Amino acid sequence: MDLTVAADAGLWNGLALPPDTTAAPDAVVIGVPFEGGAGGAGGASLGPARVRELSRRVKTTDRHGRDASGVRLRDLGDVPTWRFDLPRSVAHIREVYGEVFRATTVPVLTYGGDHSVTYPIVSAAGAGRRLGLVWFDAHPDVLDGYQGSTVSHGSPLRRIIEDGVVDPENVLLVGTRAYDDGEAGYIEKKGIREVRAAHFADDPQRARDAYRRHLAEIAARVGHFYATLDIDVLDASCVPGTGTPVAGGFGTGELLGLLEELPDPVIGYDIVEFAPAHDVGGMTGHAVMAVTTAYFARLAAAKYDARA
Repeated sequence: MDLTVAADAGLWNGLALPPDTTAAPDAVVIGVPFEGGAGGAGGASLGPARVRELSRRVKTTDRHGRDASGVRLRDLGDVPTWRFDLPRSVAHIREVYGEVFRATTVPVLTYGGDHSVTYPIVSAAGAGRRLGLVWFDAHPDVLDGYQGSTVSHGSPLRRIIEDGVVDPENVLLVGTRAYDDGEAGYIEKKGIREVRAAHFADDPQRARDAYRRHLAEIAARVGHFYATLDIDVLDASCVPGTGTPVAGGFGTGELLGLLEELPDPVIGYDIVEFAPAHDVGGMTGHAVMAVTTAYFARLAAAKYDARA
């Protein structure tokens, strides 16, 4: 497996297993420090390194007081990529994650990197599985091409759907509000489920009910979920540290509430488009860590439920 292993024992605030242990983890962590698919401001390739720095102080108790300190992680390190060879990088990421999803039965938590990395990851996760895909993002990412590429961060969901990895009816877009020409029509034509940021702003309860209904309907059709989170799903005022911030989005508390309602089992999570160089006062980093803690709490709940 072609990964650069992170062996620092201080990472993840005591949750990381030592590299030489044979103990089974509750999740594996992987970084994909790649921004060759980004069309906005750069810097997302520095996301995984900054996340690991921040992980030393990541909270292991969530906002509801639920203890996640018993979760154990195996940090597999970073996937090597090629900054100026997007197709090669996409192919290599798919190959590496194919090995990962064949070798492990626990959730895989990925830190990007720009959103182009989600296409090969989901392609690997969906092999042999009927997958539901929850896409938290200001942008729907269904462009057929963007700045001369069909596999940039403007097109990952389009490629996933057109490759047949996930059925359109089993995709739920959440928090969308920034559309390029043709994207809204494509979403409608394909029958992709969507709860826009505007829906949450105009009628929060109705939007929350629609979110829950879509998740329940998808859960009845699939065996596993994958959740991808572009940090720009949050309002621009919350996350200056991203390449394409968009006004009119969620607050962090609202987003955490939505994440807490994801159905099980979730085979993989990713957090992408965190560009630390653009951050102000650590705001975006804190948001990424809050989402991380929410995921840890989900892992802890699954672990304790399995023991009951």
